[in-house]
Amino acid sequence: MENQEMELTFSDIIRIFKRRRGIFYATVLIVFIITVLYLLFFTKPIYKAETTIEYQGKTSTSSLSQYAGLASMAGIALPSSGSSDLPNELQRMKSDYVLGKIVDELNMVEKANNNKGLLAKIRKIDYKKRDFIDSLRQDLKITSIKDTSFVKISYESKNPTQAASIVNMVYDYYLEYDEQLTTQRSDQTIIQIKSVFNDLENQYNKMTKQLYDYKVENKISDNAVQTELIKYYEDTYLKLLKMDQDRQQLEITLETIEKTLIETSEEMKEIILTSSQANLSSLKNQLVNYQIELETLKLNQPNSPRIIELENSIKITQTELTTQQNKILNDNLKYLSITDRTKFQQYIQTKTQLELFDVTKEVYQQMLKVIDSEINKKSPIIYQYLQMLKEQKIIESKYNIFYNTLEQEQLKKSLYNSKFTIIENSYVPQRPISPNKKLTLAIGLVLGIFLGILLVFIKESSDKKLKDKREFESLFKEIDLNINKVEDAEKIYNYMYKYNFKKVGIIVDKNSTKQKRIINKLKELIKEVDNTVEFEEPKDEINLKTKIQKFEDIKTKEKAIIIFESIESPSYILYEEHMDKKIIFVEEKLSELQMIEETIKKEPKIVKAYIK
Repeated sequence: MENQEMELTFSDIIRIFKRRRGIFYATVLIVFIITVLYLLFFTKPIYKAETTIEYQGKTSTSSLSQYAGLASMAGIALPSSGSSDLPNELQRMKSDYVLGKIVDELNMVEKANNNKGLLAKIRKIDYKKRDFIDSLRQDLKITSIKDTSFVKISYESKNPTQAASIVNMVYDYYLEYDEQLTTQRSDQTIIQIKSVFNDLENQYNKMTKQLYDYKVENKISDNAVQTELIKYYEDTYLKLLKMDQDRQQLEITLETIEKTLIETSEEMKEIILTSSQANLSSLKNQLVNYQIELETLKLNQPNSPRIIELENSIKITQTELTTQQNKILNDNLKYLSITDRTKFQQYIQTKTQLELFDVTKEVYQQMLKVIDSEINKKSPIIYQYLQMLKEQKIIESKYNIFYNTLEQEQLKKSLYNSKFTIIENSYVPQRPISPNKKLTLAIGLVLGIFLGILLVFIKESSDKKLKDKREFESLFKEIDLNINKVEDAEKIYNYMYKYNFKKVGIIVDKNSTKQKRIINKLKELIKEVDNTVEFEEPKDEINLKTKIQKFEDIKTKEKAIIIFESIESPSYILYEEHMDKKIIFVEEKLSELQMIEETIKKEPKIVKAYIK
């Protein structure tokens, strides 16, 4: 309504709901019934089957990677053993191989094409194996349980038996697929190992023959050869190879820790740069010199008392080196209030290990040079023989390593072990997981309440009729006369009598039976008291001449009550200035608010009679 505002209070909202409670209850009931019908006739139960397995790690992958440094020394490029981390294994469980086997075993494609629905027939859909593989991949849930090595495999289906079968088949076909992949990797590894092994075998045989021929040709006796020196060289050389492999692993660990720390704290970048340039060279050089001297004495003078002294000096120097390294790194801890301290301590330990590795590696390299120098001191013939013997021993060691590796790989191939262990077996579910009837009914009830509230307010806002007395008072301020029943027509006469109104106009709603009865009752009351009062109800449908004649007749009367159907009635214009007072009947749930507003706007002093 124009220029009219009504502020809603909580009590107003309660009254609105009381007035519209029929709409509210009907809406809630209808929505609830629809929800029940939906549950009974339009939903099908969904069953969930699941199994729990435990990941045991890398149990059947190639071991060749641990000899990668040795193979590289032999001039052979070895294949990667492949990753077998948990995320990769979970992806293999959803591979086309596994899911395709399930589709074939359950005969999904043929069943679907033989039992097409009407829509599928109209659209001429032809189901393919790829459709079911993609569908299984989407619906199959394989998740790792947080902070554990457990994995849960689950599948939902309208058929409980099929759900359990699919979960079991996923694991069974994964094992089959993983065994095939493991066998293929083992075969590739064995082929590469054999290639290296055969090459080493040929080298060894060739070197053994050359060594024997050279020994016979130059008449070299066994006493002339320092076999301990050759054995020491061989052991040192293999230690150096092993150290390269261990160092590589430590560098990977260090890189991972550094990446984590840098992502955690920006200050760590500066710390790493600072620590990597730490001046520890004097201690490392001193440690190298001590160890070279010690190894030389053990080789040439194993009973020298200097050995014990050197061993103590080495321990002290190593401790000092470690202390200095830790001190340099720990000095930066005060900058790392947001850094993982455990990770940082691990970083310190790994960094220190690498420093000591550098020292030990340098010692081994120097010792190899020392042994070469010792050998070079012999006669040219003996020197050449020792060189050949040294190479033979190194090749023999490599040969033995690859031989053992080949046997281990062949054993692993024949003894496949799964990376997983079943913790909880799958079973045919007895109860569906959906629909949740209680939850669905609750949602239906809540939805019904919401829609009921919405419809109540829509109906209220679209209803332009007067709702109740509270609304009237909020919009038009006060009520002059309260008429709750027909007998209250006496109030109208008493009002006229009190203020001595001679001619009164009453505006009524022609569609209201109650208002007609009130007017009739008023006529009866007036006739009992004063039969001189004239009642007139101008009709718009009569001709104008008759209207004028009736108007002129009323003008001559001392007392009169004129009944109008609307303030917009043409007859109202005739009587408007000849009426002492005007009364409007306002009936609850019938009178139009706009009509009331227009009437009061035109006649501000009109008497408002509120009819309950």
